[in-house]
Amino acid sequence: MPFTTPWTRLESPQLEREGMKFYWRCRAELSPTHWRLPFAIFDDGELVGVQDVGADGFPVRRWVSTGSWLALPFQGTGIGKEMRAAVLQLAFDSLGAEAAETSAFHDNPKSLGVTRSLGYVENGWYIDDRDGVATRHLRFVMERSAWLERRRDDITVEGVDDDVRAMLGA
Repeated sequence: MPFTTPWTRLESPQLEREGMKFYWRCRAELSPTHWRLPFAIFDDGELVGVQDVGADGFPVRRWVSTGSWLALPFQGTGIGKEMRAAVLQLAFDSLGAEAAETSAFHDNPKSLGVTRSLGYVENGWYIDDRDGVATRHLRFVMERSAWLERRRDDITVEGVDDDVRAMLGA
């Protein structure tokens, strides 16, 4: 279980209802000082995961957080790294972020591998409750200067205009 909230263990139709409530909440709570943008990830027309980027206090802090889910059959294929790189490009290039953070449980090597390969550095840890068991959750951060060293010219972000920036406090 790679998540603090064990949503992947829900049965249908509760899984679908809880998923929709989460996405509706993201839309309803969006403001310049608090936002979370979940992006659906498709491979050959098939939904394979979700990558999000969000922020609290972005107009002042210029700090984003990322989170993701990728279906097991697609892990280890490079999709996880591509989807995270895409939201980092959005955050740093289009929105002017100064830092990005992410986290993963200590025993999630695939997620940790993506994080480290993109240039995040460890930034401490905390103990989280995972299914009633105290589990180490590792924190990572990437500053703008580290992203600029790894910035990808083959990733294009479209549709982020002044109205979108204003809506997100950028």
